[in-house]
Amino acid sequence: MKTLPTLAAVAIAIVLLASPMVTNAAGTITVSISGTGSFQDSQSYTISGTLPSGDTSPTVGIVVKNPSSQTVDQYTASVSSGAFSYPTAVGGTALWVTGTYTVTATDSAGSTGTATFTYTATPPFNMTQWILNIARNQTIIENQIKNIQGNLTLLQASEGVEQKDMKGNFSALSSAITTLSGAVSTLSGSVASIQNTLTQMGNTLSSINTAAGNAATAAGNAATQAQNAASVVSNTQTYVLVVAVLAAITLVLELAILVRKLS
Repeated sequence: MKTLPTLAAVAIAIVLLASPMVTNAAGTITVSISGTGSFQDSQSYTISGTLPSGDTSPTVGIVVKNPSSQTVDQYTASVSSGAFSYPTAVGGTALWVTGTYTVTATDSAGSTGTATFTYTATPPFNMTQWILNIARNQTIIENQIKNIQGNLTLLQASEGVEQKDMKGNFSALSSAITTLSGAVSTLSGSVASIQNTLTQMGNTLSSINTAAGNAATAAGNAATQAQNAASVVSNTQTYVLVVAVLAAITLVLELAILVRKLS
């Protein structure tokens, strides 16, 4: 008549062994954004948050998406005492457009949370237009100098008796204008040199931007792989717990059968 105590022991063992499996129940992650929540250019900011009570996930996957739901930033943050933090920055690629961005945090227990912030994209400096404006103004100055020189020539050719005394002044003015024309020519060479330098800088910046984009993509892939690895570890832990529960149940049943035989 020891069947009831044996069943009670089995039930108690199952409850005790299975209880750790419910400590990772999914809940809501609290996510916050540092600062005013409104950014531009390449400002730095921090994504932080806390896990729900009882959630013991070791890491949290963070994904930032633009208004078109395109991923612009992602990272796997470590959890310490139920909290996590990820310092990062806005901007850097063409995907950072003006609008509202969504930050989503997810852990291996299925808990998730979101937060939003706004970003204002500033138009890039147009070096080509700037150079064209300089060249256009230079052409205007050169044309004005030519007009002045032409007018001086006409005045000198048509000078009367009363204008002869002004000949020296016209000559001095003509010489000054010739000097100014030479200075403008020198400026033209300098502008051409600046244009070449800026073009090289533009190519370099383009290469840097491409490299940064590739690095961001590689970091994102690494973060995704780390998140997947964390999920695998969590699933493995759950599997081990299930096996342990089954082994304990088997052991209790064998002990119950042995006790019954002995009785």
